[in-house]
Order: sequence, then C-alpha cells, then structure tokens
Amino acid sequence: MKIDRDSIWNVLFFLATIAAGTWIVWNTHWVNEQVRDPPKDEAAKDRHYAIKKIVERLGGKVLSPSNLDRLPPTDATLVLSSWNWDLFPEREKTLRAWVDAGGHIVTEQWRRPNWIPVESKSVDAKTAKPLRSAPASAPPADNDDEDDAPAAAAPASAPPARRPSPSPAIVPKGFLPRAADCYDVVEPEGLPAAFGARRSFRMCNGMKDVVLRSQTPAVWSLDGIHGPTMLRTRMGRGAATVVLGTISENRSVFDADHALAFVAALDLQQRPEVWFVDTESRDPLMTLIWRHGTPAVLLGLALLALALWRAAIRFGPRAPVAPLSRRSVAEQIRGTSSFIFQRDSVALHKAQLRALEQTARRSIRDHDTLDRRSRAEAVARATALDADALARAMDLTLKRPRRELLATLTLLETAVRRLALNR
Repeated sequence: MKIDRDSIWNVLFFLATIAAGTWIVWNTHWVNEQVRDPPKDEAAKDRHYAIKKIVERLGGKVLSPSNLDRLPPTDATLVLSSWNWDLFPEREKTLRAWVDAGGHIVTEQWRRPNWIPVESKSVDAKTAKPLRSAPASAPPADNDDEDDAPAAAAPASAPPARRPSPSPAIVPKGFLPRAADCYDVVEPEGLPAAFGARRSFRMCNGMKDVVLRSQTPAVWSLDGIHGPTMLRTRMGRGAATVVLGTISENRSVFDADHALAFVAALDLQQRPEVWFVDTESRDPLMTLIWRHGTPAVLLGLALLALALWRAAIRFGPRAPVAPLSRRSVAEQIRGTSSFIFQRDSVALHKAQLRALEQTARRSIRDHDTLDRRSRAEAVARATALDADALARAMDLTLKRPRRELLATLTLLETAVRRLALNR
C-alpha cells in the first residue's frame, strides 16, 4: 500500500479531531440554569402586572389610570412609580393635599415626592454597629415549602404564611438573587404589624446597606440589621410609605418575600382599593384634534381638496378660447375715442405710430433708413392712401385737436391693416 501526502493529512486531521473532542469532554460539564419565559400580552406591557393580580386575588380592587389627572378617593392607596407624575406644576400641590386629607401613597425612595419626610442613607456594613438583632419571637422563614403568593397575606387570625420558593418558570436569567444579597427584615416592637402578629421577611433587593430615616414618627416599618428598609409615616390625616428597591415589578416580585412585604406596605386590610400610576400617557395629538375640532378639520380638508383641484393639471382650458382676430375699424375707433377722452392722447398717438412702423418694417425694404417723408410715400404706394396725409399723421410734433386726432388715428390704423393684408 502506497502512502501519499493526502493520506497523511487525513490521518493527522482525524487525530486532531479526536484530541479536541477528548479535551472538551474532560474540561466541560453540563449544568441546569433557571431562565424565564419572555412576558406576553399584558405582562409585557405592564411592569406591575403580577402584583396587581396578587392584590386582586387577595380581594383588593385595582385601578390603573394612564396618568395622574384624577386622584383616588382618600380611603384608597396610590402606588406612584411614574417618573413624570409632576409634569404639571399644580400636580404636586394637589397630591400633597390629597395625602393630608387622608390618602395613602406608596412610592420608591428615588421616585418619592420631596415633601415626604423620609430620606435614605447608606451605611458601611464593616464599621456600622447593628441597631438590634432580629427578635426570637419572629416566625422563622421556611425555604422548603411552596405556596402561592396570594395566600401569604392572610388575615390576622390565620397562621403566618410560608414564603414561596421561586420556580424556573418565573425566575429570570440574570436576576437570580445571590445569598449574599439577601437579608432578613422584621416588623419592630411597639408598632402595629401588617398581618396581626409580628413576623420577619426575606428580602433580596440588594439594599441591605441602605436604611430609611424619617423626620416624623413611624407608624409601620420593616427593619433590617442597620435600620428600616420600608417605612410608613403619618402626614396629616393620611400616610406615606417609602420602599427601598423595585420589589413590586414583575422581574423581582417573586423573589424571596417581596410580594408579601409589598402587600404589607399597601396596608391592604385597611385600604382595599389600590391605584397604580406608573406612566404619564396622553391621547395622540391627532386624536385630540379630531375629538374636539371635527367640524374645523372637515372644513379644512374640503378647502384643501378644492385648492388642489383648482391647481391640478387639466386636459384643456377652463373656458373656450376665442379665436385670435383684430377688432373692426368701428370698434377700434370707439375704443380709441374712449381712451382719448379719459387719458392722454399723445401716448395713444405714439402707440398707433409704433404699430404702423412695426408693420411697415416687414413690408417695406430699408424702412429704418428712410426719413419720415420717404416712409409716408412708401406706405402710401403700398396702401393706396394719400402720402401728404400720412406724412402729417406721422408727425408727432404737431398739436392736434381731439377731432383731428381721431381722423389721424383712423388713417394710421387703416394703413396698418392694409399693410398687413398686402404682405
């Protein structure tokens, strides 16, 4: 068997393939990774879709207006997460008056109105001393059992609910909380509990080194090891609740106890009606114009269509065109008389003489080189008119009365017409 160069290259390629496959097998391994299905329908459009469904399952009434033009009743809760809620200057004053009258506003720290007396503060976990440790009376978190999020917010008489474990269908890739990012918070002693009995919550929003500080006494809070991470304070007859992190959005509401903690922040047992305002949208401009100015729009369209029709290219003239022809001598005389009577007669005489010269220039050879008398004789020979009368009619220096001017113009017009016919 003869071994050629191609056989050697084939063997080398086969050995290289075997070596690469062996390296991949020994240096790689398969792991399971939890990913989320992409949101569909309403969930793809509404970032608070999941928490709204939870509130409805718990018996609450959910409304989602497209803007803050209308405020909820004072016995309801307003979840304000819109960046442009203060688009109009009077909004802030109206919203504050609503809270002072008894309304309850829930907002994230970086979107809160400036008049809410709650501020956030970062703490150094290495140097800061814990304010307190979680009390032993707080129910421990159970990570082994699974349950639905709506069942977590049970009445005060019911036993504390268990936290649901995230499932691969709802936990997104890239948003899986690490153990280092999670921490426990607890309802402090001396303040009312959201569900009757004090309990702890597991949070994984990465805000364990940020605490809230209020200038007024708190009426409810969730405290971490360094201080409150959710805090509700009294404002007039109403209240304002500030939350750290975006725990109510679809991508994080099912992490740890986020759904349960946010339901506690809503005070759903006392205020079953919840309004979510997370956008500031308006009807399109063309829709508003049509809704409020339909007659004007229709009239404008009709005028535009008429203007386009009048300016459009036509296959023929708009009206029949009269044939080109000169007026009769009688019409010319009557028009000339009217012009002389109303205007300067000298200008008319010059115009008539200019017409004669233009016509004679096409009929008489070397017309421009002849003097006035020679021109008159040449025109007289071509038109069978009196040469002396033509010479006198062509003289602009003579002063003529109106009656004589009419005869002069008639003679010049007759000469023009005869020259045109004899050409």
